[in-house]
Amino acid sequence: MTDRAGRDLDITGYQGSLPNGDVAALAGMYGTFGFEDRAQGLPPTGSDAVRSWLDRLGDLGAAHVLVTHDDAPVAHAVLVPDGDAYELAIFVQPDYQGARVGTHTMEALFDYGRTRGVETVWLHVEKSNSPAVSLYQHYDFEITNERPLEFEMERALD
Repeated sequence: MTDRAGRDLDITGYQGSLPNGDVAALAGMYGTFGFEDRAQGLPPTGSDAVRSWLDRLGDLGAAHVLVTHDDAPVAHAVLVPDGDAYELAIFVQPDYQGARVGTHTMEALFDYGRTRGVETVWLHVEKSNSPAVSLYQHYDFEITNERPLEFEMERALD
């Protein structure tokens, strides 16, 4: 795919554990994230914590989508099994935000999830993150629970 900035991006889906090279590359990408790029403690800070988190996601059988530009990761999204539904987490490297990378990543993850039998997706999003809330609503997520600082949202993958 090509983003709004004209950059050619590659998207790859993985089930379960990520290859070691991708874990190392993602640890590097997440190392560029500032405090404002993190939500609810994710992604974790520090290379070892990121590797441990990614290993746990693999152990849970998560479905991942990794987006790269010139062989470097620029976005990562994951569906984590949680009972009858899957929790969505999506992260876009700050230099790639606003160029539809997140939109393409989420669409690819939903397609990948559907092929693996995912029926329902839910997430938590901070109320103050209005671009993300708007994006999720655009993709038919509905607010299912409101807390003081965040929304819980859900949608079916038809």
